[in-house]
Amino acid sequence: MAGSFAKARQGTFIIVGLQLAVTVLVGLVAAFVAGRYAAWSALAGGLINVVASLYMALKLFAGGPGVGPQQWLGRFLVGEALKFVITVALFIFAIAVLKAAFLPLILAYIATYMAYWIGMVRISFGQTA
Repeated sequence: MAGSFAKARQGTFIIVGLQLAVTVLVGLVAAFVAGRYAAWSALAGGLINVVASLYMALKLFAGGPGVGPQQWLGRFLVGEALKFVITVALFIFAIAVLKAAFLPLILAYIATYMAYWIGMVRISFGQTA
């Protein structure tokens, strides 16, 4: 049990790291293609997903491997709900307060979301149920 917990925790944080790497890459591409304003808008969009995913990972694995199935499910459901709230709040902040350019913001967010799913597939490929 502790071994699979550690593997799941490690895989989850690898995904968050992958999202951060994609954020930086998209920010650099945006800087090259459209300039500084697009670059920081892209960084903001990618960081929205990174922050929300990091929150979820920390929430989910906070109890350690000794957490029972009901507590695990409860943490997952609360974590997902709050991840959604964090995402919406950060989008509002980025658009209304930071005045981020929408296209690079949303494209970077989508890129990190794709990185999440690619990471999920890669870390679970070959795993047995």
